[in-house]
Amino acid sequence: MAKEFKTAYDRITLSPDADERIRAALAAAQKRGGKVIELRPGQSPAKKTRKISLTALIAAAVVLALSVTAYAIGAHAGFFDAVFGDTGVDSTQAHQTLADPDKPVGEMITVPAYEREPVDQEKAETLVGAQVTDIQKSFQMEGVTFTAESVVADENGVGALTFTMRCPDGFPRMDGQTGEMGNMLRIDQDRGWIAASPYLRLSDIDRPINSHIYLDSAASTATEKHLTAYFYSPVGLKTGDVVELVMTEYLYNGREYAYTDPYTGEERTVQDADEIEEHICFRVEDLVPAVLFTAQDGHTASVSPLGIVLDDWYDGIRELRLTYADGSEYTVRDRDVDNTQFGQLTSPGDLGAAGVEHEEDDDGDGVPDATYTEYPLDDPAYAGMWRTMYVFNRLVEPENVVSVHTSGGVGYINRGRDGDLQPDRTFTR
Repeated sequence: MAKEFKTAYDRITLSPDADERIRAALAAAQKRGGKVIELRPGQSPAKKTRKISLTALIAAAVVLALSVTAYAIGAHAGFFDAVFGDTGVDSTQAHQTLADPDKPVGEMITVPAYEREPVDQEKAETLVGAQVTDIQKSFQMEGVTFTAESVVADENGVGALTFTMRCPDGFPRMDGQTGEMGNMLRIDQDRGWIAASPYLRLSDIDRPINSHIYLDSAASTATEKHLTAYFYSPVGLKTGDVVELVMTEYLYNGREYAYTDPYTGEERTVQDADEIEEHICFRVEDLVPAVLFTAQDGHTASVSPLGIVLDDWYDGIRELRLTYADGSEYTVRDRDVDNTQFGQLTSPGDLGAAGVEHEEDDDGDGVPDATYTEYPLDDPAYAGMWRTMYVFNRLVEPENVVSVHTSGGVGYINRGRDGDLQPDRTFTR
């Protein structure tokens, strides 16, 4: 018994102190040859004499002592693999491809490299394990069962949600670059259609949460799809916020209406549809903290294990990298690398600012063809309301990051100032 238990024990990683104490106890048990200790009446609350192996007692004590720790390390292993690991999403090398695959000859573009890494389970548990919320709630739509499984989010509003879709009839092909998926469900031209993919929103204020969804092809089958939604809430998240996973279906109701395309002027008849929604509500129980880094000009970069938020607009950022205390680096983005799950540029409008309304008369007939809203970068009313966010494709230890470096980036919203670049910045704590 002692030998078998020692073999099982050797597979568990413990602190040096615990390791020393437990191995000493096992050694003592082996020296006694597994001697049986009799617990007689008066020595124990038991009414009958019991015989218990000393090794079994030690094993039980170890199990009791380690049950909480072992559970904590293993409880979220599947979640950590799906969100931070290298399962289901393959690494790719930078390569050239046609900008338009439907044209055999045309402009060539570079698809950046994407580098996935295995996740350190113990490190993941230490960094974000306490903030993982297990949900396990489901809804059904058109024979498909959606189940929200687990979620983790940081104080910047960056997070990840794992969920599954199950359908006994199977699904159409769902894939995309680096595992990012496109349409999820069929479109029925006779009955209506279903939204291409689920989306997230903040329930209390009915604000959308932007997300990109990735398919774990290794874990998925023809009838069961495992997915991760990496997301960002521009208005942030607070502990206790209620988030919804939503799926919408549009069913034709037999009515029609006339529609005029505002850009082409084309008129056509469109079938009217009733909107049917199913959703799951879950509460954000806790948030992963972030560490603030500051550049010499006062701009900031907030880094959590999940992602980074820069307090400025970096459209077309040329380089973003983190430097660690040991001298190693994590290239988040550069010209030939994109190690992110997705990125988002956030304007004051995403935070509820009204903006400046403009009308455009493209055809010169004196009638506005379209309107747009502008948020001038140099308008003090919008100061501090610009954001650039990236979700990491691996787990980051902010406490080991010594600096964040950004290089360039064109702000396309700078009307009349296109081509201006963001200065190179180095952010430190």
